[in-house]
Order: sequence, then C-alpha cells, then structure tokens
Amino acid sequence: MRFFKAVVVLSAVVVTASAAPLFPSNNFKLEKRDDDLPARIPYIFPAPGTDPLADAIRERHGTLLDLDGLLLNAPKLASGWNDLFGAIRDGNSLPGTMRELFILRTAVLNSAAYQWLQHESVGREEGLTTEQLRVIRFTPPFVQTKHTESILGPQLSAAMSYADWITKSVQVPDRVFKGLKQFLNDQQIVEATMTAGSYNLVSRFVVALDADAKMGAPVPFV
Repeated sequence: MRFFKAVVVLSAVVVTASAAPLFPSNNFKLEKRDDDLPARIPYIFPAPGTDPLADAIRERHGTLLDLDGLLLNAPKLASGWNDLFGAIRDGNSLPGTMRELFILRTAVLNSAAYQWLQHESVGREEGLTTEQLRVIRFTPPFVQTKHTESILGPQLSAAMSYADWITKSVQVPDRVFKGLKQFLNDQQIVEATMTAGSYNLVSRFVVALDADAKMGAPVPFV
C-alpha cells in the first residue's frame, strides 16, 4: 500500500513538472530609478487605466521608466518593443548573471549611463558580485587577462568577449563564438546573441534621445 501511494505521489510530481512552462518567467521587475530630467522629446506617461499599452508595460516590469515615456510617442513601436524585450528578459533561459552581463557590458561599451543605472541592481540581484561588476565596468574592449577570467569564471568571460565583439566589431570571430557556444545549447546562443544585439539598440535609443538627461553622463563607478 505504501509503495502504491509513493508511485501515485511520484506520478503527480512528474505530471506537474511536465505541465510547467519549459522556461518559466524570471519575474523580471525594474524599479523607478529615473530623475525624470528632460530628454530631447517629451515623455508620455498616461495615468493608470487610461492607456492599455502603458498599462501592459507597467504590468510587465512594474513601472513606467523614462525610456517607456519616450517610446510611447510611437505606440506601435512601443508595443513591439514591449513584446521583444519581454521575451528577451522574461522568456530567456540564460543564467541571470549572463543575461545581465550582456546588458551591462553593452552599456559600458556604448557609454550608456542610463542603461547601467537601470540594470546594476538587477545584476546584483541575479548574482553578479561587486568584483565582477568592476571587471565588466572597467575592462577595456577585447582585453581579458587571467585575473579578470579568475573573477568572472569561464562562462561569463566567454560571454563578455562575445558582447565586446558584437558591440564593437559586429563580426564575431569563430574562436569567440566557439568559446561561448561550448557552454550553451542552440536556443541559448540565439538568446545570447539577441540579448547583446538588442541592448545595443537600447543604448543607442536612450543615448540619442538623451533619456533622463544622461547622454553625457559617465557610466557609474562600482
């Protein structure tokens, strides 16, 4: 009888696990860290309950950022952006530390202080240490040493090299691609490439439109 009960319980666990999403949501949330300083165009911040798109953005990441206020000047693009970055952040099977490394490293390489300010605390929440954040912040492009690799570890070192080449060169050498691919399956290498590539778009958008008047601000020290 005990054996039968154990089988039933085990079967229930298997069924429950198989019914769960393959890549469950990371419950990615951002906090309002903006100073709401003027950008090059006005922000649009509809009141809650007055704009379905703005409400959908709030629902996804918890608030409306100055970035969102700029995007809402072009609602169709804002909607597509919300879908794309929702998939990249919440439907991403990469380790959170790697995802945030891509985001923070592209911010450094593109001098996008606004992007760093929004994501440094997220990186810490995902597990990046202060020492690792300093490597991401201060290591010049294409330069890694045994010291930086000992701090980041092999996977994050490979990811940072991949981010450097995507951002600064676009063309990624085979050795750099293979260096990261050894740690990732095919889906994850697509996710890694999309994360690094898409956050280059974020950098260029927030810098060109001077989101929160941060265009000329230095990327913060750690």
